[in-house]
Amino acid sequence: MNNTRYIIALIFSVLIINCAKSQTKIVPPKIELKFDSLYPSATNVYWDDKALNNGDIQVSFDCSGCKEGFHQRITFGMNGNIHDMDIYITEKDLPGSSVNYIENNYPNGFKYGYIIKNINQSGGVSYKVEMLQTNADGTIARGSMVYIFTFKASGEYVSMEKQLQGN
Repeated sequence: MNNTRYIIALIFSVLIINCAKSQTKIVPPKIELKFDSLYPSATNVYWDDKALNNGDIQVSFDCSGCKEGFHQRITFGMNGNIHDMDIYITEKDLPGSSVNYIENNYPNGFKYGYIIKNINQSGGVSYKVEMLQTNADGTIARGSMVYIFTFKASGEYVSMEKQLQGN
């Protein structure tokens, strides 16, 4: 009888250790050093463990001391170089012409969702703006369409895609 308790405890311990190991993300040292040197005041750092098609690694983090927006997502190549940055910004940080485009073409019944400033590997900038349909009282309409606009760095309209909210 006493052996049964020890065996159950051993099995339970092994399961807990394996579960803890599976939740640990190992980040290549080159990438971690590069990130730490660029963003020493970053908080709430989350290394995304989804595999990107080319082996790149994404990190999402909050950074109150960063020059850009508070929440950011960066894609690093395996060599530690930055491939892509998504910086979450506010409406006031958008180029005026993009705000004018949205207000002129979608004046009522919409609220801003996320707004992302994207900086690619070569320094090119674009913006993605999510607009959510609202009810007459200003609340977000459940099950409605979400409009995602893309703008150039200058604020010039590039494209718009629609999708059902929640997809």
